[in-house]
Amino acid sequence: MQLSNSWGYPERAERIAELANSGKQDLRSTVAMQYDQTTTFAAKLKTMFQAPGMSKPLKQAIDALPEADRNKAREAFTRLMAFDGKLSATSADAALYELFLQESAKQIFLDELGPETSPAWQALVANASSSYSPQADHLLGRDDSPYWDDVKTPQKEDKPAILARSLAAAVTSGDSLLGSDHKAWQWGKLHRDNWTSTSPLAKQLGGGEFNRGASPAGGDHSTLNVSGFEWGKGFDTHVAPGLRMIVDFSLVEPMTGLISTGQSGNPASPYYANSIEPWQKGQYMSIPLQQQNYEKGYGKQRLTLTPGK
Repeated sequence: MQLSNSWGYPERAERIAELANSGKQDLRSTVAMQYDQTTTFAAKLKTMFQAPGMSKPLKQAIDALPEADRNKAREAFTRLMAFDGKLSATSADAALYELFLQESAKQIFLDELGPETSPAWQALVANASSSYSPQADHLLGRDDSPYWDDVKTPQKEDKPAILARSLAAAVTSGDSLLGSDHKAWQWGKLHRDNWTSTSPLAKQLGGGEFNRGASPAGGDHSTLNVSGFEWGKGFDTHVAPGLRMIVDFSLVEPMTGLISTGQSGNPASPYYANSIEPWQKGQYMSIPLQQQNYEKGYGKQRLTLTPGK
């Protein structure tokens, strides 16, 4: 029986299992879980690189590159093999890892589905934001896929050849976007949260007064603290949590939570964007449910709505 033909990425569930099995959980550990930025996909990538049928051919493919690209590919490979999977905004290796994901997608698929303005390429990018993607599927497997061949060259490429190109291209792209000092690279300089209003009024007025500036972000589509970007297009955050909530029934007031921007839709209000900083720092607010705590949480003023007769 086929239940579906569309699945989500498994890495977030895998990370939940890792953390949940580490011991007893409480409010503090659950906050840490919701803000966790470690991906399990990085370890899978290393396993693929070291597979018996891949390790030697990949080394040979890297050795066959022109000297400049060969040195870049070797650097990228060495750093990715040492990468711990922590996608913090300040991490240089996280930046390289994500550059490799982006460049590998282009090296695998763009020759068949391009240019980047084509409906086929845009569909590939859009699909990666909503379900398990060909980009991930090809990196971890699909060694016999026809997409590994670069149709723009007379020879037939294979997976090791395209991976070698992707490793070199990741460093080339990083040099262009982040500079030649590879140790100074930061994932958050590529990957940013943009607080952009989607209201029709904001669009009519150009958005300036409604939008809030970009800020560095960590994580990606595969981390518990989800912060997905458009895989094959750009690095800015495309998907992020709008609401976080934790309920701990061992507490007198069990519910805590926070939203990502603010409660007001009026950009002149102090409550329009006052939740952004707490959302970034994990500063949850208690949500009073006990009668004796209402005034502490909600104040003394009441607005009573009475149905008309």
